Amino acid sequence: MSFEPGHDPEAAQESVLGPLVRVIEEAADDALWALIGSASVRLQGVDAPSPNLEFMTTERVLETLGEMLDLPAAWGRGAHLASRRLHFMRHGCPVFVFGEPVFHGPYESLSPREIPSLWDARVRVERAGVGVLCTPLEWELVLAVVLGSEARVTLLGQRMRDQGYDSRLIVRLLREGHVAPETEDSVWAILERE
Repeated sequence: MSFEPGHDPEAAQESVLGPLVRVIEEAADDALWALIGSASVRLQGVDAPSPNLEFMTTERVLETLGEMLDLPAAWGRGAHLASRRLHFMRHGCPVFVFGEPVFHGPYESLSPREIPSLWDARVRVERAGVGVLCTPLEWELVLAVVLGSEARVTLLGQRMRDQGYDSRLIVRLLREGHVAPETEDSVWAILERE
């Protein structure tokens, strides 16, 4: 995606994040939701630029949010993700909201809805006067390994080796995600590199 000269994707994200999170919170009430992907890890100190804001939530919240924004939810399946989704622009920032997504890697899939420890471990990051619930770096690493995203694996692995990580959370994510033994071995090998 190309932008006009002088367009700063991160500044655009910051300008819409607070108001957008308030709308999502209203739609979600007590239901599950989280900021995911590059924006989530960037808010947690990892240099992962991306022009998009991406959220995941339940189907019910997706429907409610679509009604609030007068937008239809559409089913979509890409190379790595299948879900019903909303896609819209806010002040030059592409926004995606996924309802109960399933992430597909070359060898296995992850369904976040079926991983309770992921939702219990969301990280609250204060931005623009609101608490943004972000997926933890431990989840983002497991997901990057499953998807085969080498650049993301490298960034997350280095940050987690330098700053620390919750090994018990990783064990729960791997177990609840029903990943293959090879995936589990890959995650630990990344974290145990010198």
